Amino acid sequence: MVTFRVAVEIDAPPAFVVDWWLDYSADDPALAPGMVHRDVERIDANTVRLSTQSEFGGHVRTTSGTVTRTGPTSWHMSAHISSGGEVVSTTQTSYTVEPTAAGSRLRAEFEYVGRTAPWRLALFFARFTLRRDRLRTFRAYARSIEHDFRVHQSAPPPSRTTVSAG
Repeated sequence: MVTFRVAVEIDAPPAFVVDWWLDYSADDPALAPGMVHRDVERIDANTVRLSTQSEFGGHVRTTSGTVTRTGPTSWHMSAHISSGGEVVSTTQTSYTVEPTAAGSRLRAEFEYVGRTAPWRLALFFARFTLRRDRLRTFRAYARSIEHDFRVHQSAPPPSRTTVSAG
C-alpha cells in the first residue's frame, strides 16, 4: 500500500474551488497532464461515475470509480485501476477544501493498493513519482481554477429585464 498527501493553495474562495472541481466533464483531459480520455456519468446531485484513461510510466491505465460529495467542502473518490484488462490496483482519495487568507487550500489524501504482486512492487517504487504527478496535476488544476475565478469576477452581472404592464 502507498499513501501520501498533497496540498495546493488556490487564489479562489472554497465554494468556487469545490464547484469547479466537482463539475466533471468529458473535456477534462484538456486540463490535466497525462490524461488521455474521460467518460462522465452523473448518478445524482452528489455522485459521479468516472472512467479516466491516463498515461503513466509510458502506459495507458484506466481508472474507473465514483466520486461522492461528502460535505460542503469535501468529497471522496473510490476507484480501481486497470491495465491490459486486469484490475491491478485500487485507490481511495479524500479531498477537503479549507479557507485561507488568500483563498483556499485543497488537501487530498491518496491510498493506492496493489492487487497483484508485481503491482505492489511497482507501487512501492513509483510512490514518489505518483506523488509528484498528482502534485503537478493539482497545480495545473489550481491555475485553471484561478483563471476561471478571475474570469468569473470580471464578468458583467446578469442584465435585468423589466416588463411593465401597459
